[in-house]
Order: sequence, then structure tokens, then C-alpha cells
Amino acid sequence: MFDAWVAMAKASHPGNPQLQRDEAFRSASLAAMTLMFAAQGMGLSTGSVSGFDPLGVAREFGLSAAEVPVILVTAGYPAAGQLATEAAQALA
Repeated sequence: MFDAWVAMAKASHPGNPQLQRDEAFRSASLAAMTLMFAAQGMGLSTGSVSGFDPLGVAREFGLSAAEVPVILVTAGYPAAGQLATEAAQALA
């Protein structure tokens, strides 16, 4: 799957590494959104984190120079008495 995704990203903007990188960031963000929706559908609460140290994350997870952390997603079951994000928003 990874190789196919990389091939599609490169083919979408041949010869333009900046647009390829931009496309990768957009795709990663959409993948994170899909993950969050799926988790909420399973009763989990989620949150996205964009204010983090990308070099520190890359170091801690052993990412290569070609792997760039775009977004972090937290997920977990709400504490007793707390509503999942989706339910809380519906009630607001």
C-alpha cells in the first residue's frame, strides 16, 4: 500500500517536490480525519494535535528523513460521566 501511495503522490505532480510534499500533507490530514471519524463511531473520543516538535517525534519514533510527522491523534474511551466529542457537540 505504501509504495502505491508514494507512486500516486509522485505522479500527481511530476518534477515538483514541493507540490508532492504538499499533497502528502493534505493526504495525511484527510487520513487522520478518517481515523478520528472511525474511532468516534466505535465510541472513542479523539483529538488532533498539531502543536508538537516534529523533530522530537521523528527521533522518538525512529522516523527516516523522508518520514515527516504531520499530525498526532489522541484516542481513548471517555471517562465515566464524560460524553464522547460527537455526542457533546450534538448537545451543544
